[in-house]
Amino acid sequence: MRLATALSFSLLLAGAPIMSASAQSGVSIDVKLGPARTVVPYSSEKFGDWHTNYKHWTPKTMYYANGHYYDHKANGARTVVVYQKGSNYFMPPQDNEWVGKDKRYNYKNKPTDEDYHRP
Repeated sequence: MRLATALSFSLLLAGAPIMSASAQSGVSIDVKLGPARTVVPYSSEKFGDWHTNYKHWTPKTMYYANGHYYDHKANGARTVVVYQKGSNYFMPPQDNEWVGKDKRYNYKNKPTDEDYHRP
């Protein structure tokens, strides 16, 4: 009888839903993509005038999926190149003079208008 009860209990647990790490902690982490990154629009007040400061920024390839930016690529994610300065990630300036100025930047994967106007 004990064996039957133990087996029934095991089967019941096997069918129970398993909570993901994001459901337990409230932080969205996709194992393949890594933690979501906050990417903000360029601001000269925060990141300096691009004419003199862009050489201090590092181009960073990110991947946009499910409404967030990530460090790692996954199926269906769109490649977007942004800049990194310290722990901050930001989109390049939208000034027409900026286009082609930074030879390190991959303009083919620049942010879209949708990226700039994301809430």
